[in-house]
Amino acid sequence: MSDLRKEQLALLRFEKQIAGLAATLAAGAVVARGVDGKLHASQGTQAYADIQAALVNLAEVTSNAHDVLNAKAVEAGITVMQATGGIPKRKPSEAVLSILGIG
Repeated sequence: MSDLRKEQLALLRFEKQIAGLAATLAAGAVVARGVDGKLHASQGTQAYADIQAALVNLAEVTSNAHDVLNAKAVEAGITVMQATGGIPKRKPSEAVLSILGIG
């Protein structure tokens, strides 16, 4: 049971980092557009889109990890999320999409 709690807490910390990256990336979108406007090229916008897609994928994988941990907890007869007080308000993928303004 303590191993599941440790995994859950580590996952929650990681989600906070993902949300921070999403916020930084969202702010970087303005810079990418500005660079493209000055250079008349689309490399900045394409790079932003690639990073954005990778971050959304990472958030989806993290959401899936929550589902796996919850299934393990149910099998063990415990509710890890409630036991640790770390119940996410949204799935990580939903939060990242919202922060990036695409969901």
